[in-house]
Amino acid sequence: MLRTALALAGLALAAPDLAAQNRDKGELPPLNDREKAHHLLSRCAFGHRPGQIEEVLRMGIEDWIEAQIQPRGYDPGPLDSFLSQYDTLDMTTQEILDFYLRPRGQSRAGRREAPQSPEERRRAAQDRNRPRSQMVYATLARQIMSARQLEEILVEFWRNHFNVSYTKGSPMVPYITGWDRDVLRAHVWGDFHSFLEATAKHPAMLIYLDNALSRRPPSAAELRRIEQQARRQGRSREQARAEADIAQQRGLNENYARELLELHTLGVDNGYKQRDVVAVAEALTGWTYSPGRGEFQFRNGMHVPGKKKVLGRTIRTDADNGVVEGEAILEMLAHHKGTAEFISRKLVRYLVNDNPPESLVKEVARVFRKTDGDLTAMYRTILASEEFWSRENYQAKFKTPLEFVVSCLRVTGAEVQNIEPLAQKLREMGQGPWLCDDPTGYYDTAEAWLDPGVMATRWQFALDLVEGRFPGIRVPDSLYDGLDAELPRLWQVQLTDMILPAGASERTRAVLSQVTDEYLATTRKPDPHVLGPRLLGLLLGSPEFQLQ
Repeated sequence: MLRTALALAGLALAAPDLAAQNRDKGELPPLNDREKAHHLLSRCAFGHRPGQIEEVLRMGIEDWIEAQIQPRGYDPGPLDSFLSQYDTLDMTTQEILDFYLRPRGQSRAGRREAPQSPEERRRAAQDRNRPRSQMVYATLARQIMSARQLEEILVEFWRNHFNVSYTKGSPMVPYITGWDRDVLRAHVWGDFHSFLEATAKHPAMLIYLDNALSRRPPSAAELRRIEQQARRQGRSREQARAEADIAQQRGLNENYARELLELHTLGVDNGYKQRDVVAVAEALTGWTYSPGRGEFQFRNGMHVPGKKKVLGRTIRTDADNGVVEGEAILEMLAHHKGTAEFISRKLVRYLVNDNPPESLVKEVARVFRKTDGDLTAMYRTILASEEFWSRENYQAKFKTPLEFVVSCLRVTGAEVQNIEPLAQKLREMGQGPWLCDDPTGYYDTAEAWLDPGVMATRWQFALDLVEGRFPGIRVPDSLYDGLDAELPRLWQVQLTDMILPAGASERTRAVLSQVTDEYLATTRKPDPHVLGPRLLGLLLGSPEFQLQ
């Protein structure tokens, strides 16, 4: 018993050696068909479901990819029924503003209709949080249940790339539902320029990176008028000057301009200077939104007039409609060579390897430039490449907490009725959906997530899952029905084939054997529904299952 306990502790703390695995792969043959299907479902889905590898093999890998890109006769399965409980998902931003953010007892015009009771205040607080919680739960439900897994994988990529977050506070709550539907999902298969402009003009981004507040600094005459008005209203001289000082501080905000260059298009320090950041910020002054309607709005009175030069180019302007300046900059950035290289490298890193093959990065960037940023053409190029299917890149990435949790549920065919425990667990693991405060988004490389404490946390999650400790989430008994009741020593082999198609390490197999031996030594009638969950928890928490 002590020896087994020590072995389990060692397995829980063991981390996969990605470097060693890549060294070993150099002498191995190309991927066989089953490995290709497994690889495809590791990178173009959040892991395989029971029987799905065989399904891909019957369908054919190319046909599976094409069906994901251009689905015909799409069967949503249980997803649509599950999502129907979330009443805010199909609401417009205006509807969310009207019905969930207006205080109870207040009319649309803003007049109080009746005093609020404690119960009304409690319901109002729940309503204000409903769009947020439902968006988080729907995001996870789609990743677990959707048949369109490639789309969910790509939406997750762009969710991180164009990160916005509920951590900005209550002003974000009405807008992220529309951001997910009308920006991410509407543009994931489109062109980069349209995608970029949609993000730049959406209230979620304008609020998150403060561009909604960015405006030309007030002139000396305007500051004098502010001070004079304050004095007429009875303020002291010191108070009036303080109001003018505050107004002076409410000027140009460079946050969005900097992230537009650094995170959304060109990448860090890629050919631009601080003067370019300032020029972009000035061009984007007046890009704000209407709080009442929740729509993009350009206010010429907030705009910094005059010529601006970005990356050595003079930006066209219009004295009566300064919005054209920002639009011209977005178009220039969307077609810039540096953007093609930056976006291509991120996509290849996400779908292929943390150390992206330079040959593939260059080819995807070439496709970006040739097709004016056709995202679907870029995805196709990656999935058709020799590099994607190289053994060097098989099981070469480490799952993020989100990828680990969702893949556990998919590989076990878990019946999910309640998403809330999963959202809570991901917050504890440091990757709560829509909760990344940093504009960079969550990191998608191994070094960001691979530390000794990670494996113990994941192992505990795996054990809690198979033992039914999450309310409303259950691994079905049918998962163990296929285990041969007459040959209990083969159960670990059968479950390993199901959970780890790439195979288990000698260390993991040894721990599985120890647990099996200990169980068989204490029972006369082995039950797969007793031993099976123990083995399953170990497999899900194993270093090998952390790979994709």
